Amino acid sequence: MSVMKRDFIGKTVFLVAFVAILVVSVYGFSGKMMQERHDAQNKTSETTSDKQTDNNGLKTTGKTTEITTEKTTEPEEKGEWKLPKATDKLVCFTFDDGPYAPVTNKILDTLEKYNGRATFFVVGDRADTYSDEIIRASKMGCEIGTHTYSHVNLNSLSVPEMQEEIKKSCDAISKYTGKKVKVLRPPEGAANDTVKANVGMPMVLWSVDSRDWDYRNADKDYQTVMDNVFDGSIVLMHDLYPETADAVARLIPELAKQGYKFVTFSELMKIRGVDVEPGEKYFSATPQTPAEECDNAG
Repeated sequence: MSVMKRDFIGKTVFLVAFVAILVVSVYGFSGKMMQERHDAQNKTSETTSDKQTDNNGLKTTGKTTEITTEKTTEPEEKGEWKLPKATDKLVCFTFDDGPYAPVTNKILDTLEKYNGRATFFVVGDRADTYSDEIIRASKMGCEIGTHTYSHVNLNSLSVPEMQEEIKKSCDAISKYTGKKVKVLRPPEGAANDTVKANVGMPMVLWSVDSRDWDYRNADKDYQTVMDNVFDGSIVLMHDLYPETADAVARLIPELAKQGYKFVTFSELMKIRGVDVEPGEKYFSATPQTPAEECDNAG
C-alpha cells in the first residue's frame, strides 16, 4: 500500500471518529437539556399540587410540603348528655296539660336535635292515651312531673281529695316511666298555705310566661319568650297547641346560638346548688338571686 493511500485512510478514520464523538456529545447535551426541562415541569406540577392541597391540611413551605395536624374536639354524639356547669347559661322549658302526640313529639324532635331536655307536667288522665310520648320523653332524659290527675285547682279540694288527686296522677305516670314522680306544677299556679303544707313535693312555677295559652300564635309565643328569657329562667308553655311546637322549633336553635343549655327543673336546681323542699315554690335558679313572683296561668 502506498504512503498516500495510508495517509488517506488514516485521515478518513480520524474524521469518522471525530464526527462520532461530536454526535455523541451533542446527543448527550440534548438529552441533559430535555431531562432538566422534564424535571422543571415535574417540579412545577408538584408545586401546583402542593398549593391545591394546602387547604386540605397541607402546609406549603418553599420546596417542601409539610403535613400539619391540629388537635380537634370531636362533636358530641347525638343523645350524649353531659350535665352543664353552674357557670353555663341555663334555661328550663316546661310544658303543661299534655301530652298531645302531634305537639309533644314535635317538641321532643326539636329538643333531641339540640341535645336538650325539658320538664313535662302531665295531666294524669291523659297518660294511658299518650303513653308513647311519656315513654319517649322519659327515655330522652326529660323530667316528667304531675299537673294533677284532672287539672283541678288544688285550693278547691280538701286535703284528702288533693292528696288522692296527686297520688292518682303520679301512679298513672310512673306506670310508663318506671320512675317516681318528684315534682308538681299546681294547675293555674294556685297553691294556698293548706296546699303547701300537704302537697308532699316541690311545686314548680315559672319566671317566663310565654302566654301561648292565650296567644295561640307562634310568632307572639316566640317573641314573648325571647324578650323575657334569662339565665336560670323557667319558661311556661303548653304541649297542646301546634303553635307552641312551632315556636319551640325557633326558640331552641336561637337560644342555643346564644349559648344556652336546656335542662330539666331538677337539673337546674342541682346545677345551681338549690336544695328543693316539699311544699316550697320555685320560680327560677339564677346564678345570684331567685326570681320574682310569677303571674298565674295554668
